[in-house]
Amino acid sequence: MSRITLLFISSLLFAACRGRNASSSNTPAQSDQTTQVQGDQLPPDFNEFYEKFHADSLYQVAHISWPLQGLTTVQLDSTRQEKQAIYWEKANWRMHRPVNFSSGEFQRKLQVLGDELVVEHISYAAANFGLERRFVRSNQGEWELIYYADMQETGQ
Repeated sequence: MSRITLLFISSLLFAACRGRNASSSNTPAQSDQTTQVQGDQLPPDFNEFYEKFHADSLYQVAHISWPLQGLTTVQLDSTRQEKQAIYWEKANWRMHRPVNFSSGEFQRKLQVLGDELVVEHISYAAANFGLERRFVRSNQGEWELIYYADMQETGQ
């Protein structure tokens, strides 16, 4: 996939996320047809955390395990890209905003693994692009983001 296409899709996702305000956002607490929950039920306190995580930048930064492990796509040359492991740093973090899933443009799958781990996959419906986030309940009982793979080609 060309670099221009990747930049276009990334820009589209950023614009879609940024253009939504809290009143029009859709969270796991709200029912929508594009969210699938696999495994156990969502822990009761996860929805409240998820909403606050996307609404408050200071809360978000405080609930991320720094440096944040993840994956990103690196452009090797004009025709080749490669997925590479990365550690996201607090200093250059861009706040994650809520996505409006009701438009059908993006779809979400939540994998619930017990009461301590929720894996979120958000995919762009028009192409094979998606991102992944992993949230875990810390020893203090607070949810935190422990892994983030940014928007990239999924290879499906």
